[in-house]
Amino acid sequence: MSKTQQTAARITLSATAVIMVGLIAIQSISLPVQNADAAMVSKTGGYTAMTVIGGRTKSAEILLIIDDRNEDLFVYSAEQGRAVELRARESLPELFNAARAQSFGQRP
Repeated sequence: MSKTQQTAARITLSATAVIMVGLIAIQSISLPVQNADAAMVSKTGGYTAMTVIGGRTKSAEILLIIDDRNEDLFVYSAEQGRAVELRARESLPELFNAARAQSFGQRP
């Protein structure tokens, strides 16, 4: 690589770094801070459970349960401490395979 090519490469890399730092700074300033409201995580036997505040209204509580044995994810919701309702049941291997396929631009 000649001296001219090295200088051009350094200038290009330096300009790219400055642009990236500027974009990161702009993005971090414009994004609101989002806090996770995970209330509790617990593991018993083959089950892991986590509660979060969220859903359609901020008064809803979401319960996420992972069944380690069957590799399933269950999503329950409870509105203001009333009835608990199953919202979704997902197979974790299928969920991760679909996400992996999507990351490569394929449809799951």
